[in-house]
Amino acid sequence: MSKDLNRVESAGRIRGAAPGSAISRRNVFKFAGAGALAVGVGSLLAACGGGGGAAGTQGPKAAGALARPTPFVVGSSSGDNFLIDAINVAQNQFSLFNLEVPKLIYPQSGVQGLQMVSAGAIDGAAMDTMGAMLAFAKSQTGKRPVIVGMRMPVNTYNLIVGPGDWPGENATFAEKMASLKGKTIGVTAIGAGTDNMLNLALEAAGMKRDDITVLGVGQLSAAIAQMKNDRLDAYVGFTYGAGLSVATQAGGRMLIDFSAAGTPQLLSDLQVCPLVMREDKVDASQDTADAWLAAQWEANTWITDNRAAAAQLLNEGTFNNEAPDDAAKTIDFMVDRVFPKVSPSWKVTRSGIEHAAEVMDRLGMLEKGTVHYEDIVPPFARV
Repeated sequence: MSKDLNRVESAGRIRGAAPGSAISRRNVFKFAGAGALAVGVGSLLAACGGGGGAAGTQGPKAAGALARPTPFVVGSSSGDNFLIDAINVAQNQFSLFNLEVPKLIYPQSGVQGLQMVSAGAIDGAAMDTMGAMLAFAKSQTGKRPVIVGMRMPVNTYNLIVGPGDWPGENATFAEKMASLKGKTIGVTAIGAGTDNMLNLALEAAGMKRDDITVLGVGQLSAAIAQMKNDRLDAYVGFTYGAGLSVATQAGGRMLIDFSAAGTPQLLSDLQVCPLVMREDKVDASQDTADAWLAAQWEANTWITDNRAAAAQLLNEGTFNNEAPDDAAKTIDFMVDRVFPKVSPSWKVTRSGIEHAAEVMDRLGMLEKGTVHYEDIVPPFARV
């Protein structure tokens, strides 16, 4: 197991980085890019120029492996929605399919990640559904991000509150939301995904933006500090693990899990984490897309079969080895509530894309009908 953990650490480095400078060890708050590398296209390509290492292409191959070693640049981030990428590296699963992935690349934000996909600097990455659809609508044909799979076919966002007198677990969604009236709620940035999700929750509860005060606070560490200093009453988390991290550090709890029973379907039906590639690269080599998807399915299976080991990797790589209980709960969430909803080979449902389009229209992000299921999902990726 220690060798696996060492592979995860090395996966976060850019070529030339000093020993021990792996991203995965910097600090506990790395979910939304805190401490992530700012990688320009030139340095990124240099970082991916060499093969070998933990993610080389030596050893036996799986059925469906590419005929020859093929360089493939994977964009990722820290946190539970991206654990599959780390497992792929730790278990040398890219090599099984002849994909050369010597390093995982960590964009500073989802916006930058999608820009790097369109620029050809990232070949494949898990992104935000609405962000991918917006980028598709605004990008040039051939360079648009297309959705080749759906990694998280659930809404992993949540609402965390600090210490205080809040509605209990059995309270309704409307009651929990009503308790936030007059409160200050933190989001990563105004107009970011967490802010959009908060607007959607307000609409679902019949509330208005003026009922609360919204504050853009940046990354999780800043949110926790402000909650501890009583400057924030609540915070919108973007992954299950991120929410647990804030709740634990701030001495609060998860008030609303947007994927839980009792949450309005407007929220709970939103699928938030698709797998994207550039349109012309998919057209040129579906086999490469299939190999990447198959490698990720190996990681899905490994996590399911090795919950404790997966939790250890998540705790080591994301929680700085300080939150084993939160890591274990996060893995249970993935295996028990997310993976059963994943379609075979990560295939993308029409309902998932059409619901996201409806939400974007309601939020004023993108007019409904601008991006259709058949436009953004290649035929091989459809259910």
